[in-house]
Amino acid sequence: MSRMGILIAPIEPQWYEQKAAVQSRTWRELNQGKIDQRIVDLITPQFALKLTETFVKDPDQVTLVALDDDKVIGFAELLRTPRPPIDRPGTAELASLYVLNDHHRHGVGRALVEAGKQAIGNDRLALWVVGFNTNAQGFYRHIGFHETGRTQTEDMGPELEMINY
Repeated sequence: MSRMGILIAPIEPQWYEQKAAVQSRTWRELNQGKIDQRIVDLITPQFALKLTETFVKDPDQVTLVALDDDKVIGFAELLRTPRPPIDRPGTAELASLYVLNDHHRHGVGRALVEAGKQAIGNDRLALWVVGFNTNAQGFYRHIGFHETGRTQTEDMGPELEMINY
C-alpha cells in the first residue's frame, strides 16, 4: 500500500534492524520519565530485534512497516487471536503501533491500521493503551475506535492503567 509517498509493506528481513531501532526509540520517547527507568532501558535495539525475529516466525502474527524512501518510520504488529484478557469473539488484536514523532499526524498510523486489518483478514481490532498516552487515545478515537470501559493494571515500576479499545 502506498500513500503520500509512504509505503506500507509486510516486514522483510532487510528491515528488521530498522524496525527494531524505531521500536527502541519510540518506546524511550513515550515512556521516559513515566515508568521505571530500568524498564525503559530494557528495550534496546538489540532486544527489540530479538522480539521482532520471534514475532515474525509466528503464523498467527503479522508485522507491517511504514517506509519512507526504504527507511522504516513506523510499524504495526497484529495478532489474529487476541491475548487474554481480551475476550471478544471475532476480533484480532493490534498489539503494537509505533510511528516516529516527526511522522505523526501525516496519515502513517491510520495507513498502518488499515493495512493491518487487510493483512490479518479482520476489520474488528481490539487494543490496549496506557492511560498516560493521551495522544494515542485521541488517535484511536479519531480513526473510529471506542473505549470498552475495560481496564487492566500493569506493573511497570508504578502501576499503570491500561485502557481497552
